[in-house]
Amino acid sequence: MPQYPHSAPYSFCHFGTLIALVANPAARCSIPGALQPAGSSRNTLIKAHDELAPARSAAPAAGDLGNIIRLAILALIAFTTSIVTTLWVWQHDQQSSRQKLQAQFEFGLSDISGRVAQRVNAYEQVLRGVQAFYSSRRPSRTEFSAYIAALHLEESYGGLQGVGLALALPASELAAHEHAMRRGGFPDYAVHPASTLQLRAPIVQAEPFHGRNMLAIGFDPYTDTVRRHAMEQALERGEPTISGKLDFALDKAPDKPPSFILYAPVFKPGAPHHTPAMRRANLVGWVYAPVRMDEMMASLYGERDPNIEVSIYDGATPGSDTLLHNTGARASRAPESKLQATTTLEAAGHRWLIMARAHPGFEARHGRDESRLIAVSGFLLSLLLAVIAWLIAGSRARAISLASEMTKELRSSEERWKFALEGAGDGVWDRDLRTDTTYFSRRCREIFGYSEDEFGNHRDEWVKRIHPDDRDRALAESAACIQGLTRNFSSEYRLLCKNGDWKWVLSRGHVTSYDDHGKPLRLIGTVSDITARKHAEERIKHMAQHDPLTGLPNRALFFDRLRQALSQARRDDTHLALLFVDLDRFKPINDDHGHAIGDFVLQQVAQRLRSVVRESDTVGRIGGDEFVVLLREIDSGADANRVTDKIHQALAEPMQTDGLTLHLSASIGCALFPSQGEDEHSLMKMADMAMYQAKHAASAKATR
Repeated sequence: MPQYPHSAPYSFCHFGTLIALVANPAARCSIPGALQPAGSSRNTLIKAHDELAPARSAAPAAGDLGNIIRLAILALIAFTTSIVTTLWVWQHDQQSSRQKLQAQFEFGLSDISGRVAQRVNAYEQVLRGVQAFYSSRRPSRTEFSAYIAALHLEESYGGLQGVGLALALPASELAAHEHAMRRGGFPDYAVHPASTLQLRAPIVQAEPFHGRNMLAIGFDPYTDTVRRHAMEQALERGEPTISGKLDFALDKAPDKPPSFILYAPVFKPGAPHHTPAMRRANLVGWVYAPVRMDEMMASLYGERDPNIEVSIYDGATPGSDTLLHNTGARASRAPESKLQATTTLEAAGHRWLIMARAHPGFEARHGRDESRLIAVSGFLLSLLLAVIAWLIAGSRARAISLASEMTKELRSSEERWKFALEGAGDGVWDRDLRTDTTYFSRRCREIFGYSEDEFGNHRDEWVKRIHPDDRDRALAESAACIQGLTRNFSSEYRLLCKNGDWKWVLSRGHVTSYDDHGKPLRLIGTVSDITARKHAEERIKHMAQHDPLTGLPNRALFFDRLRQALSQARRDDTHLALLFVDLDRFKPINDDHGHAIGDFVLQQVAQRLRSVVRESDTVGRIGGDEFVVLLREIDSGADANRVTDKIHQALAEPMQTDGLTLHLSASIGCALFPSQGEDEHSLMKMADMAMYQAKHAASAKATR
């Protein structure tokens, strides 16, 4: 059952009695019931005021200045106490509002950071694919160009300027290398700039071969300190590595937009490269991918809050020389914001500092400040209490009149209190613990659709309507309060309505009176309908774990299910498969027909993927046009192949919308547990590599 604070009228009446006792100590023994508990009847308290009036009037009539001073001090204490309480509530409300606003702000920063990390990881996967391409054999210039063309860099990887190869060779072989390149079709080829370094790494191929990439041939990035550091780090780690901030020397743009380059070492086909020494001994060169930061940020999927200014810095120290990206020029004109946050992003062996601050529009959009209302209301209430305390020091006639007015005000206050609770939508209940009967207010019954005749005053009327899954907990929480284990209780549970629906309620209450032996006599409380809030919480939880467009599990939820499936597969000694599905030709559809058509296509893809897998399997969306499928408890790779065929068949069916007939296909990579990976990272890597091989094979087949 719910619990309630002491009712306002009773507390007010005791406050008046207390003031009277302080004003006239001699009258204390003549006040019937003056020291009774808050649970005493209202009539007894009013009678106490009536009997007290003559005693109170005697002191002021006799010119007892001491009593007046005492009451003035009491009025000041009441005012000060109320003001301090108001200040505490005001500060608490401001702090709570600020915390909620800060949480919303930090969520926005986390979302931006996550999308940047996903895009950098996509670039990294491109270089890993090129590494794998080199691992089997040394491709020709034509084969390398065809492989890069099949990736459709400009369509699928916004910001990526291309992919190239820097050949590692000793300085002693430089002249022979230049001669060979000139004979190979580059008559003006020359390695530049000049350097005394013993190791040189001139760029010998840059794809797609147009624009700035044509000018890169012959340039030696190893001569540049920033580039050389990234190349050495990549060789040391054997993994793709991001360089520091750059402005491309060959970029003809007048403002030299900030950029960075990813480097990944490539080795002789079949040669071991497990240790740094092996990698240096078998090094062929580096594949690299230059990225313009502004283009990368502009191409990220998702809506960005315009009221959050984001700055990205190279390294851990902010400054104009390390600034990689800023959301806009208006940041310089925006006033300093109290909402600021920073986070670091570790990507491809490099660290970026991401700083965000909110513009005034963010607080106006997301904030809710009730502190002014609290301050004004608290001040007025404090002033009212002080005035009431002071007025009690008047003459006998004023005291009698005040007692009469207080009686009227008591009734009015009681009605206002009841109206305030009922008007706020809360129901009130009052339980007599001696008879185990409970009074339910009209609003209590209305919340659940019952009339007064349909809902009795016995406690069982309420208990039997509590949801079976919640009943024991709800009763235990109220019992703990009755037994004195807690001062009050607050319990959330479901209650059966007249129409058969279940509503969530918040029931609060506390014990308001005890007998001489400390046994509780009365429990009072309120009940609120919180169904809408509960539904909102469920929606928020769903939104945090699912893609808003397709309703599929997002990256976080999918990987959580993948980890659970792997744990179960290890325990049961079963197999599972991870499919990486990347849509082909989605970018042209999205660009030619607009985002609305693109969203329709993604939703259709999600529906078709779900239609070809079992209920025990999981389909997720982890990127713009990237989907993943988890197949649990399969017998062999043949089961995964059958599902892959079903996916191809499902996606090959034309899509009809707005008079358009759209055709779509997908490249699918598959990784099996445990033969091709024993954890989620290795499985994802193998499935991703298999997908790129499938995409390349499909593209090569289409061009023959």
